[in-house]
This record gives sequence, structure tokens and C-alpha cells, in this order.
Amino acid sequence: MASLNPVELAWMAMTAASLMLGLLHLFVWLREHDRLDFLLFSVLAASAAGFGVFELQMMHAATPQASAAAIRAAHVPLAIFVVATAVFVRLHFGTGRSSLLAAIVVLRGATLVLNFTTGVNVNFAQVTDLGHVAFWSGSVVAVPLGPAGRWAWVPQLSNLLLLVFVADAARTLWRRGDAASRRRAWLVGGSVVGCIAATAAAAALTVYGLIALPTILTPAFLLILLAMSVELSGDVLRAAALARELAASEEHLRSVVEATPSAILLIDAVGRIVLANRQAEQSFGIARERLIGRRFETLIPARLRGDHARLRMTHTADLQQRSMGAGRELAALRADGSEFPAEISVAPLRSDRHDQVLVALTDISERRRGEQLVAQQRAELAHLSRVAMLGELSGALAHEINQPLAAILSNAQAAQRYLARDPSALQPVDEALQAIVASDRRASQVIERLRALLRKGEPVREPVDLNELVDDSLRLLRSDLERRGVVVDTELQRSLPPVHADRVQLQQLLLNLIVNTCDAMQSLPPPRPLSIRTHCADGATLCIDVADRGRGIAPADAERVFEAFYTTKAQGLGLGLALCRTIVQAHDGRIGALQNDGGGARLRVELPVRCEHKP
Repeated sequence: MASLNPVELAWMAMTAASLMLGLLHLFVWLREHDRLDFLLFSVLAASAAGFGVFELQMMHAATPQASAAAIRAAHVPLAIFVVATAVFVRLHFGTGRSSLLAAIVVLRGATLVLNFTTGVNVNFAQVTDLGHVAFWSGSVVAVPLGPAGRWAWVPQLSNLLLLVFVADAARTLWRRGDAASRRRAWLVGGSVVGCIAATAAAAALTVYGLIALPTILTPAFLLILLAMSVELSGDVLRAAALARELAASEEHLRSVVEATPSAILLIDAVGRIVLANRQAEQSFGIARERLIGRRFETLIPARLRGDHARLRMTHTADLQQRSMGAGRELAALRADGSEFPAEISVAPLRSDRHDQVLVALTDISERRRGEQLVAQQRAELAHLSRVAMLGELSGALAHEINQPLAAILSNAQAAQRYLARDPSALQPVDEALQAIVASDRRASQVIERLRALLRKGEPVREPVDLNELVDDSLRLLRSDLERRGVVVDTELQRSLPPVHADRVQLQQLLLNLIVNTCDAMQSLPPPRPLSIRTHCADGATLCIDVADRGRGIAPADAERVFEAFYTTKAQGLGLGLALCRTIVQAHDGRIGALQNDGGGARLRVELPVRCEHKP
């Protein structure tokens, strides 16, 4: 058996290498059907291998007829290779002129038609003889000789258009500027342009008899395949690295989900649980295996299930993450049927296959208990503050009570004298008795206000008239204001709507503000002006302004004066205004310190309410 020469061995190796590359990338495409560039590469590799077989027949043709037949047959895989190369570049680069691509396809189709209908093939009108040249390692190969076909320019033109198409696409890709695009343009575009330019030039010169060289396209095709394969393999390696990173990220995310203090559940489109973490087991008291496949609504109390299902579907239709508990009572069920307050956040997850919802559920039982404890402590502090304030005002309050008691005693003694002098003098006695009743009522009102302020209990929200509250507070402080030399000017807007609030807390707020403004004017000579104004702003806010003409509040201290234990008084504790802010915030309002235009400070309280301005 004759041994194979080096040329035969080389061409067989290149053909086998092309087939192997094609099979490898075909397997990749079978797993990744969306990567059509891998399928195109397989077609390219198969056509290159087919051309290599016919090219070997050309080089070893024994007769002109055998050479002509091999050239004609080789045009089929060559056309496939040229068209597939253009489509691959367009697909892999994401760019390329459609007009050039269409022209390449049309010209290669025309080449095949002309190849089988004119001459012995499209390159030669006739192969008249065979030349023989020494090739690699002393091997002798055949070279076809004869007149060129009249249509030989058609395949050459398609090769030229392919060259222009690839060069233009590579230039466009290079201009994108990123490293990946430039690497792809240089590696794939450069190899295709270089190899096609060299081989097309050699083929044209051979056809037109300018040089005597065998057809040697297979090595160029293999170089192109290797360049494309390196680029595609880089994509595979990068995809594998990304897959490993995603797997690591998924494992890390799973660890985070397991470690989070909230119960994490993944819900499918019909509301069934497909994933649950360890905290979900602990929160609901149900094993993870029993949670999977269960409808999420079964973990919600029956009275809330309908609303929750509608909310879940609404949130699923919206891509934004949000809390489902805003302004609503939310609760969840444990395995034993007991309820616990919960805060639930949902985040829709979109994918091509199915939609899911990620649910984070937090047991807020401890938070609720903490809020109740804070509210209780705040009420205790408010009560102690009222007691302390009344202690400071004890002298003035005693005067308020002593005045009507002294009047009662004086009128009772006068009535006794009238009756002793003239038993029939009923008119003066009647007037004295009316004065006794009025004074008694006045004393009773003072005592009732004191009892309300000293009373310790839960806050009670009720409609409160702010103007009436201002009048009551000023009556309670009348003697203290007179002692301090404070003159009060009130500007109360008529027909204010009532505010839904705790009356005792609002009166404590007003008393604190008034006493604070009086303290701020101690350095002024009497009379010391104090103004109180109520009005409705913007149809949605009730405002109370308490203003003085004292030393004012520096802008830097406008917020600090409401902090606990901050005070500018020598004997102050710094709790009065801090408690005022607590009361205002408990009523969803705001409090601030402003500068008066004529000097001094103005403390403004804003309480939310829907109201209308009335004349």
C-alpha cells in the first residue's frame, strides 16, 4: 500500500480538524439553541471540510477532465462557506450592511447556476492541460490550464464584496470602543479579511493564467475557522465563568435568605409556596416540607384572606417592591391557630417561563409590645410633667380657688346681716345667694380642670374645639399671668372645625407653650405682651401660634429647643418643649420655632384636619 505524501496528510488533517471543530460547536448549539452563531460555525466548518476534499482531488487530478470536475464540485461547499461567513459576521458582530449581504448571496447563487451551465465550470471555459508544480516537501501537484470562463468574474466579485462587507462590519464594531468589540473585530474580522484577500487574489491570478499555482484555500479556511473558534470558545468560557459566578451568587443568596431574621417565601403565580427559609419554619411553626406547595393565603387569618389575595395579585402586576401593611391590619397564623401581627413586603419576579412573588414576612410582636411600652412611658412622663407644672403654678391656682371661696364667705355673711336687720329684706339676700352660686361654680370649674390635668389614664380621642381650649387654658392661668405682668392678646379664627385629639394632652401642650413664653419674657418690664392665634391653613391644617417679645431663639437652636434636657433656663430641666413635640407627633402634627418680625419668638403647632375657612 502506497504511503501518503505530506500534502495528502496535511489536507486530511485540516479536513479532520475542520470537521472536529464543527462537531464541537454543533454540540454547544444543541444545548444553547439561542446561539445561532454556533450553528453557523458548524455549517462553515462542514463546508470547509468538503472543500478540502475536492481541493485535494484538484491537486491530484490525473486528467484535465478530472480537474475540471473537481473544481465544479468544489463550488458548492465554497458557496456555502462564503455565504455562511457573511451571515456569521452579521450575526456575531451585530452589524453589517444588508445590501452587501444580499448582493453576496445573489452573486454566489448566480455563480452556482453559471458553474453548472457554462463551460466545464464557472472558472474555465475548458481545461486543456494540467501543469505540475513542486509543492510542500517536494510533493508534486496538478495545476489546471486553459482559457478562463466568460463568467469567471462573478465569483471573484462575490469574494470582493465579502471582503468589503467584513471590513465594513469590523470597522463599525471597532468604533464601539469597548474591549470585547475591538477584540472580536480584530480577531474574526481581521482573519477573514486577510485570508480572503490573499486567497481570492491568488485564485484570480491562477484562473487568468498570470501565475501557475494550485488551489490552496483550505489552509486559509482553517485559519478563519480557528479565529472564529477562539472567539466563540471565549464566549463559552466567559459563559461558564458567569455560570460559576451565578452559582456562587445563588449559594451566597441562599445563605443570606437562610440567615435573614424575616420569613422568606417564594410564591408562584397561583399563590402556592415554592420556597421557604428556616425563619419561615420558626415563624409559622410548620416544617419546611409542609410549607412547600401550600397556598400562602392559608397562613393568613380567614377574615383577611380575601383582601390579601386581591392585594397580592395587584402587587404582582406591578414591578415595584412595596409593603402590604401600610395603613392596614395584617396578621399571620401559626400552626396552633394563634395569630401574630406581621409586616409583609412583596417583590414581583419576572422571567420568560413564569412569574413569581418574593414575600418577606416579619413577626412584629416584639415591636408592638415595645411601642405599647413606649406609649405607656410617654403617658407617664406627660402625667408627671402635668403634676410638676401644676406644682409650679400652685400659688396662682390657690388664688384662683381662694377668690371664689372668699366671695362665697363674704356674700353668705352679707345675707346673714341683711336677715338680722330686716327679715323681710329678701331682694339683697337673693342677690347674695346668686353670687354664692356663681362663685361656687367658678371654684368647681377650677377644681374640675385641675382634676382633669391630674387624672392618670389612657389618651381618649374626641372632637376638641381649639378656641374653647385656649379660653379654658387662659382662665386656668389668669392669676399667674396677672402676677407675671403678662398681657394676652388673642386672635381666634371663628368657626374652626374641631380636631380629633386628646383634650387633656392638648391642654397640657397649650399650658406648656404659654408658660414657656412667659418665662422667655421675665427680663422685660411689664406689661409683657403675649399673643395667641388660631387659624386654618390650606384647608387641611389647624394652626396655633403662641408668640412673645422676649429674647427670641437663635436659628441654630430652632430644632434643639425641642430636644429632651436642652434648656436655656437656669432652673429648667429641658422637658417642657420636648414633651410638647411628643404630644404633637402623637397627633400626626408638627411643631416649630420661628422668629417674630418685631422681635421675640413664635411657637407654631400644626395639627392635620380637613377644614373650611368660614367668616
